[in-house]
Amino acid sequence: MWIELLSIENVKCFEKQTIRFGSTKEPYPWITLLGENGTGKSTILQALAIMIAGPEGANQLIKPEGWLKNKAKAGKLTVRLHQGLNDPGQFGGDKKERKVFQYTLYVTGNEKLDINNKVFTEPVITEDTNSKTLPWLRQNALLPKGKGWFGAGYGAFRRLSRNNSRIIVPSLQTPSRFTNFFSQFKEDDALEAFETWMVYLDYRISKSGDEIAQRQKEWSIKAFNQLLPQGNSFDSIDTDGRIWFNVNGEKVSTVALSDGFRSVLALAGDLVWRLINAFPESENPLNEQGVVLIDELDIHLHPTWQRTIAGLLRKTFPNIQFIMATHSPLVAAGAGDDAVTYRFFRNGDKTAIDQITNIHTKSVDDILRSEAFNLISVYSPQTQEKIDRYYTLKKKQKLNSREKQEMQTVIPFVEGALGYNAIESETEKNLSEFIKKNWK
Repeated sequence: MWIELLSIENVKCFEKQTIRFGSTKEPYPWITLLGENGTGKSTILQALAIMIAGPEGANQLIKPEGWLKNKAKAGKLTVRLHQGLNDPGQFGGDKKERKVFQYTLYVTGNEKLDINNKVFTEPVITEDTNSKTLPWLRQNALLPKGKGWFGAGYGAFRRLSRNNSRIIVPSLQTPSRFTNFFSQFKEDDALEAFETWMVYLDYRISKSGDEIAQRQKEWSIKAFNQLLPQGNSFDSIDTDGRIWFNVNGEKVSTVALSDGFRSVLALAGDLVWRLINAFPESENPLNEQGVVLIDELDIHLHPTWQRTIAGLLRKTFPNIQFIMATHSPLVAAGAGDDAVTYRFFRNGDKTAIDQITNIHTKSVDDILRSEAFNLISVYSPQTQEKIDRYYTLKKKQKLNSREKQEMQTVIPFVEGALGYNAIESETEKNLSEFIKKNWK
């Protein structure tokens, strides 16, 4: 499964907006959402989660209190999905088989609203009863527990639990579809599937030499090792059910790992487990198709890891359509030349969206100063104030004694910030270049 577009109307800061996540023929493999806080990035990710969770799952994920921009009319969400190669179900006959499906859900509020001749007086998410494709999707794609049609979402608060009181031999059931998006809506929901799943596989292997469990464990370890920074890798599982990693030559348990490590392991471990459940007969679930939503991918990650994390995710899960929000120019630039980047910004009382091009070719400073972030300066306000003051004094024909004294104070500071060459005038620069080339 992959998403071609989402239309959102009268929801939170969105009056009416359509966002493309692919062409009519193929998905954009990586979509980055940029923008200041409060411009609607998380709302888009949650709206996508609701749509690919299905109508029943949507109402188990969220009570849409406060979702309407104009309380006098319903909110409207429309998604266009494409069926993947390994997604089960056939719509229509052999000659009229269809692979593209569009359906709509409505959002209501506390005020009385009439939708499809049905009255609502409280916040709910309800379907478009006129849809011809939704009944088929319900039976084939949006099943509570079904194969294929994969989608998962991860909020900004994804993490592993630091609780050690976990049973050694857990009971893992096939997850319901809507639980794939829990961490987007429940900030206190720890992603414990990684630890539970690994211990469970290890137990099956040790007790019966289970070959399927061995392959699944190998897929999981491969995903972890590819996503971790160089010099870090999975190590072992001990007899007490504790999982250990090699961190720069030191053996460290998951409980003692940094928040950055735990954030990535929580996401990767949970994703691998859910892919295996969605594609139980796959030769390699890491290569299966689906949609993964991630809010604030950069959270807890050092800049060196932010720079590579997008490429690592794409390499580890090559056929996943990633849609993620970030505040990091390093993450945005690292997604590759075929990634699509959207900037969200306020336009009056609503949100507008622009597409940003060629972000992968720019330096971090250039990205921050570009329309992608619209940062006035890459320096702190205090530093920029001194730089501005220096150039103001530099332009004056004659300085008084106080200004001369101020200039002497500012010059060393600006030279430290910009370098000596940056404080020279253009004439001085040209003269210096002439002397360097011609003085013998």
